Amino acid sequence: HSGGMYENYYLHIFNNTRRIIADCDQKGTLGLSGVMRVVQAYGTLMTTDAYGPLAYSSILSGEYESYYPFDSQQQLFVAMLKDLEKAITDIKGMSEGEKVTLATFDCWCNADTELWVKVANTLRLRMALRLSKREAEMKEAGIDLKQVATEAAANTLATVNTDIVIDKSLENEMRLMFNWGDCGFNANLVTLMTGMKDPRQPLYMTKNIKDVTNLEGKVVVPANTQYLGIRFASGLPGKPNNWANFSQWIDPQNTIGVYSMPLPIFKAAESYFLLAEAKLRWDIGSASVQSLYEDGIRVSMANELSYRGKYAGVDAYAAGAVDEYINGTTTQVDFEDPVDPKLNTPAVNKLCVKWDEGASNEEKLERIITQKYFALFPLSIEAWAEQRRTGYPHLFPAYVDESNGGVNKEEGVRRVIYSSNAYDTNAQGVAMGRELLNKENSSKNGISGDKGGTHLWWDNANKGNF
Repeated sequence: HSGGMYENYYLHIFNNTRRIIADCDQKGTLGLSGVMRVVQAYGTLMTTDAYGPLAYSSILSGEYESYYPFDSQQQLFVAMLKDLEKAITDIKGMSEGEKVTLATFDCWCNADTELWVKVANTLRLRMALRLSKREAEMKEAGIDLKQVATEAAANTLATVNTDIVIDKSLENEMRLMFNWGDCGFNANLVTLMTGMKDPRQPLYMTKNIKDVTNLEGKVVVPANTQYLGIRFASGLPGKPNNWANFSQWIDPQNTIGVYSMPLPIFKAAESYFLLAEAKLRWDIGSASVQSLYEDGIRVSMANELSYRGKYAGVDAYAAGAVDEYINGTTTQVDFEDPVDPKLNTPAVNKLCVKWDEGASNEEKLERIITQKYFALFPLSIEAWAEQRRTGYPHLFPAYVDESNGGVNKEEGVRRVIYSSNAYDTNAQGVAMGRELLNKENSSKNGISGDKGGTHLWWDNANKGNF
């Protein structure tokens, strides 16, 4: 399973974007090249955030045939940021003929070139903050992250509040995974949303779909009465099991048509939380951190209801619910597993939603990232990357550890291991990738190499958030 993203990136994203970019560059249709550069950076960012070093420039160069050397994660970020800067310039200069061509295939922005520029800038801001613990190293490489963030912040998705979703009646893989019984909602998300009384919860998940029985066979949670998540690394038995009737993806029987629900690419709400952190960290922009934080929550509430509401059977929030949430003072509830009490564990997040201007920068960041974590759903790679970077929200510790020392139980998984296909097809390149991993690794737990506990370059254990 660790190879799914790796192989999809190389076969279906990078393999196509690089060819289209080269072809459009040759033809002089640079605006279309720019669009593909944004898509390529989006896919590359997700993939390096999961694995670390990747074969990238060696493939683009066309100079290698028998193997492809890997780039370090720093080299990848430098390349992506430069690509996005060029993409913005070229998209702004797109010809009318190119716009006609773009309209025939654009399922992200519907040929709105201004929207493409906003996506690129939001992506630049995301990257600048991802590298917050490597600011000095990036400056040495010729990139001033504060400057990048300042330029990008002026024109993000926050200027239009538009989510980027693919609405082409494609099959929704998230629904499929739940339908197969391979997925359950993580207890971290469920207990946070439940404790904070988040109005979006019924838009994200059902309550338990059937009666839940304990290990003795007694019904302990009647059907459709509680939001129930599964604790990470619980060591559950194979399916079917007693946890199968916990919370599921909305419209589990596909009666409303969730099978073809729009697929989110970029959430406008994320841009507000990025701007909030950029203000907190670098004093960028005139809006206050609090206003950006609260606006991010409001935009998320509105947009999630707009595109998920009909599939969840929710037409509107209760009167005043959004304001009540923003001013809420409740916190995460303890996790109590109704099937097996030995999995119970106390809440690890103690902050409420309500903004506290007198709080430390650390607590302000924790609130920002926790709300971003909710707003990003189900964009799990991005949410996971931000959790690793900042430590927020705090996650329940693993109950079992079957990593054979490859992952620290308290720290959790830091990356995905390279796929067997990568070893089979590019063994020499992967060996170089492992060397780069070790060079960039900052784990304090004695873990290194192609293991889940190895730290990526931006996941710098030697530096705090501020």
